[in-house]
Amino acid sequence: MNVSNIIKKHVEAKPYKTAIIFEDSRISYKELDTLINRTSNGVKALGMNKGDVLSIFLPSLPELIIAYLGTVRAGYIVNVVNAMLQKTEVEYILNDCNTKVVLVDRKRLPIVEAVKDGVKSLEEIILLEDDGSEPYKRFRNILSQESDEFQVADTKGSDICHLMYTSGTTGWPKGVMATHLNIWHNAVEFGKVHFDENDTIMVATPIFHCWGLVNGTFGMLSRGGTVITVERFYPDKALNDIERLRPTVFQGVPPMYNLFLKQPDIEKRDLSSVVFCLSAATKMPENLIHQVQERLKWRYAEAWGLTEVSCVGTTAPYTETRIGSCGKGMDDAQIKVVDENGNELPPGKQGELCIKGTCVTKGYLNKPDATKQVFDPEGWFHSGDIAYIDEDGYAYIVDRAKDMINVGGEKVFPSEVEDMMLEHPKIKDLVIVGIPDELKGEVPKAFIQLKEGETATPEEIREFCKGRMAPYKVPVEVEFVDEIPRSASGKALRRLLRDKEWDKK
Repeated sequence: MNVSNIIKKHVEAKPYKTAIIFEDSRISYKELDTLINRTSNGVKALGMNKGDVLSIFLPSLPELIIAYLGTVRAGYIVNVVNAMLQKTEVEYILNDCNTKVVLVDRKRLPIVEAVKDGVKSLEEIILLEDDGSEPYKRFRNILSQESDEFQVADTKGSDICHLMYTSGTTGWPKGVMATHLNIWHNAVEFGKVHFDENDTIMVATPIFHCWGLVNGTFGMLSRGGTVITVERFYPDKALNDIERLRPTVFQGVPPMYNLFLKQPDIEKRDLSSVVFCLSAATKMPENLIHQVQERLKWRYAEAWGLTEVSCVGTTAPYTETRIGSCGKGMDDAQIKVVDENGNELPPGKQGELCIKGTCVTKGYLNKPDATKQVFDPEGWFHSGDIAYIDEDGYAYIVDRAKDMINVGGEKVFPSEVEDMMLEHPKIKDLVIVGIPDELKGEVPKAFIQLKEGETATPEEIREFCKGRMAPYKVPVEVEFVDEIPRSASGKALRRLLRDKEWDKK
């Protein structure tokens, strides 16, 4: 089994059908397969061995899709790096997975160059663009010059296909190990629920996340449909493209729908090609769903999952969606809700949502203890999300994982941000909590205790953060306090601070 073969039957049956649309360019299934083969040949020529890791550090471009499928076709492991990450985060991730090769675009090249000496495993940097100014191989040269033929590597379903780093439920990012079977199954089964060969999906969510890549892009390609790849979401441009390209499905996250509805000319737009829209990553407010259905005239379908479950664990077609629910277990996925002692709870009772099935990945790279905390011996993944299940098996998310801040679908774990901020010479102690935000649901706020005699401004703190972390992790607000509230054991009382902020709104 090899994930790159997910397109093979469509390459043979309809080679000239458009597989990917990006801006004004179109890539047919035959062209896509050829580009994947060329990538496989180019990657293999680097001297990589089975088990080696190639990291892709790109925004949402067709080349990310091609590089991913070409790397796994050659039998190597892909590490998909969030394109918004900064130096400290990137260096940590590249070291943790012992990456051998990095594919990067010009915008992010300075980050890779800044960390490369600290990543001992790194042997090769491949630059996306070609202008002859840097001493690196060029990916676009590989796509134009390598052989069109390649024998797909004999990978097994249990082999690791990709790594994606997530903050999970505790601490610094952890590399989730997803197998070829995990990704094949998640894409194909999601595609069966939602798409057919006549569909065109606009994937407005980043494809350096599993929701956009595995479920939107690979899910549609598995059905022989067409994928519109969006480099970056701008509401007005997205609406123009919907009118121009006429997708039948739109894939987003709640803040995108909120922005659509705020466009002053939204009622005058011809959005009638879209039959339904998909949302995941964070719970969609029910009033927003109703507005989407009433004002945009789109039907609605939701999914729930995490990187640890390949991405989607529960969903339902738009014809069976229950507003407020994220659906039922997809394909063979079993779901249950348990109390604090691990006892399964009856329908309607709230507890921690757990899931078991083909979607559950192999755990965290190099972190057996962290893996044991949430992947139990019976195969259940303990999500940390609070939910209940109704009599018909539909799940309803009630609350997010304990301390996670969900910034419009981007997961931020406070301790990671705090560790980076404590490098500031003026900060003695701090705590990060999520506060309400109309557009993104919640955003980070920093409570900071300065060292004796020091003064600082919120702008100074935010500027310090911008060079060290992804933009969505930078605290939107900074408040200076005399002392950080902590328990007798020294644990920061995040909930106390968070509840005060939410009570203000």
